[in-house]
Amino acid sequence: MWHSCRNHRWSRFLLASMLVMFPAAMAWAGLRDSTPGLPTKIYAVIFQATTNAAGKIQSLQVSKVIDPTTGTTAAVDIRVPTAYVDAARTMLAKKTYPDGEKTFYTYTFYDPMHPTAADIDPRTVKP
Repeated sequence: MWHSCRNHRWSRFLLASMLVMFPAAMAWAGLRDSTPGLPTKIYAVIFQATTNAAGKIQSLQVSKVIDPTTGTTAAVDIRVPTAYVDAARTMLAKKTYPDGEKTFYTYTFYDPMHPTAADIDPRTVKP
Protein backbone atom coordinates (compact mmCIF):
# COMPACT_ATOMS: atom_id res chain seq x y z
CA MET A 1 0.00 0.00 0.00
CA TRP A 2 2.77 2.46 0.92
CA HIS A 3 4.54 1.70 -2.38
CA SER A 4 1.48 2.56 -4.50
CA CYS A 5 0.84 5.73 -2.47
CA ARG A 6 4.41 6.88 -3.07
CA ASN A 7 4.03 6.22 -6.81
CA HIS A 8 0.76 8.15 -6.81
CA ARG A 9 2.44 11.20 -5.22
CA TRP A 10 5.29 11.00 -7.71
CA SER A 11 2.92 10.84 -10.68
CA ARG A 12 0.94 13.82 -9.32
CA PHE A 13 4.20 15.74 -8.95
CA LEU A 14 5.19 14.91 -12.54
CA LEU A 15 1.76 15.87 -13.85
CA ALA A 16 1.80 19.17 -11.95
CA SER A 17 5.31 19.92 -13.21
CA MET A 18 4.33 19.22 -16.80
CA LEU A 19 1.21 21.36 -16.48
CA VAL A 20 3.34 24.28 -15.34
CA MET A 21 6.38 23.81 -17.58
CA PHE A 22 4.64 23.02 -20.89
CA PRO A 23 2.64 26.28 -21.12
CA ALA A 24 5.69 28.26 -19.97
CA ALA A 25 7.86 26.65 -22.66
CA MET A 26 5.22 27.23 -25.32
CA ALA A 27 4.82 30.87 -24.27
CA TRP A 28 8.58 31.40 -24.45
CA ALA A 29 8.80 29.78 -27.89
CA GLY A 30 5.93 31.91 -29.15
CA LEU A 31 7.43 35.05 -27.66
CA ARG A 32 10.82 34.32 -29.20
CA ASP A 33 9.30 33.69 -32.63
CA SER A 34 6.90 36.63 -32.65
CA THR A 35 8.80 39.37 -30.84
CA PRO A 36 11.11 41.46 -33.03
CA GLY A 37 13.21 42.30 -29.97
CA LEU A 38 14.35 38.69 -29.58
CA PRO A 39 16.24 37.81 -32.77
CA THR A 40 17.88 34.46 -33.26
CA LYS A 41 20.19 35.22 -36.19
CA ILE A 42 23.50 36.86 -36.95
CA TYR A 43 23.55 38.98 -40.09
CA ALA A 44 26.35 40.26 -42.31
CA VAL A 45 26.34 43.98 -43.04
CA ILE A 46 27.95 44.84 -46.37
CA PHE A 47 29.52 48.29 -46.39
CA GLN A 48 30.75 50.44 -49.24
CA ALA A 49 33.91 52.06 -47.92
CA THR A 50 36.09 54.80 -49.35
CA THR A 51 39.63 55.50 -48.19
CA ASN A 52 41.53 58.76 -48.37
CA ALA A 53 45.03 59.26 -49.76
CA ALA A 54 46.55 58.01 -46.47
CA GLY A 55 44.63 54.73 -46.65
CA LYS A 56 42.19 55.57 -43.83
CA ILE A 57 38.41 55.13 -43.98
CA GLN A 58 36.87 58.34 -45.24
CA SER A 59 33.28 57.23 -45.76
CA LEU A 60 31.30 54.17 -44.84
CA GLN A 61 27.78 53.39 -46.03
CA VAL A 62 25.59 50.35 -45.55
CA SER A 63 25.15 48.72 -48.94
CA LYS A 64 22.91 45.87 -47.77
CA VAL A 65 22.34 43.34 -45.02
CA ILE A 66 22.37 39.62 -45.76
CA ASP A 67 21.59 36.43 -43.88
CA PRO A 68 24.71 34.27 -44.30
CA THR A 69 22.80 31.11 -43.43
CA THR A 70 20.85 31.30 -46.70
CA GLY A 71 23.94 30.82 -48.86
CA THR A 72 22.93 33.77 -51.06
CA THR A 73 23.78 37.44 -51.19
CA ALA A 74 20.13 38.48 -51.35
CA ALA A 75 19.38 41.46 -49.12
CA VAL A 76 17.15 41.01 -46.10
CA ASP A 77 14.96 43.69 -44.56
CA ILE A 78 16.94 44.39 -41.38
CA ARG A 79 17.46 47.92 -40.12
CA VAL A 80 21.00 48.56 -38.88
CA PRO A 81 21.11 51.22 -36.16
CA THR A 82 23.42 54.25 -36.44
CA ALA A 83 25.24 53.12 -33.30
CA TYR A 84 26.23 49.91 -35.09
CA VAL A 85 27.51 51.80 -38.16
CA ASP A 86 29.54 54.03 -35.83
CA ALA A 87 31.00 50.95 -34.09
CA ALA A 88 31.87 49.41 -37.47
CA ARG A 89 33.52 52.66 -38.58
CA THR A 90 35.61 52.72 -35.38
CA MET A 91 36.62 49.09 -35.84
CA LEU A 92 37.51 49.49 -39.54
CA ALA A 93 39.39 52.75 -38.87
CA LYS A 94 41.96 50.82 -36.83
CA LYS A 95 43.29 49.30 -40.04
CA THR A 96 45.28 51.13 -42.69
CA TYR A 97 44.35 50.20 -46.24
CA PRO A 98 46.59 50.48 -49.33
CA ASP A 99 47.53 54.09 -50.10
CA GLY A 100 45.35 56.06 -52.42
CA GLU A 101 41.71 56.92 -52.63
CA LYS A 102 39.82 53.72 -53.24
CA THR A 103 36.26 52.48 -52.97
CA PHE A 104 35.72 48.88 -51.92
CA TYR A 105 33.23 46.63 -50.15
CA THR A 106 33.75 45.00 -46.79
CA TYR A 107 31.53 43.37 -44.21
CA THR A 108 31.04 42.95 -40.49
CA PHE A 109 28.70 40.66 -38.58
CA TYR A 110 25.67 42.12 -36.84
CA ASP A 111 23.92 40.65 -33.81
CA PRO A 112 20.68 42.57 -33.15
CA MET A 113 20.99 41.62 -29.47
CA HIS A 114 24.25 43.64 -29.37
CA PRO A 115 23.57 46.65 -31.62
CA THR A 116 26.75 48.52 -30.69
CA ALA A 117 29.22 45.66 -31.22
CA ALA A 118 30.76 45.40 -34.69
CA ASP A 119 33.48 42.93 -33.76
CA ILE A 120 31.18 39.89 -33.61
CA ASP A 121 32.71 36.50 -34.37
CA PRO A 122 29.77 34.33 -35.50
CA ARG A 123 31.61 31.17 -34.51
CA THR A 124 31.34 32.18 -30.85
CA VAL A 125 27.66 33.24 -30.86
CA LYS A 126 25.14 30.63 -29.73
CA PRO A 127 21.70 30.72 -31.37
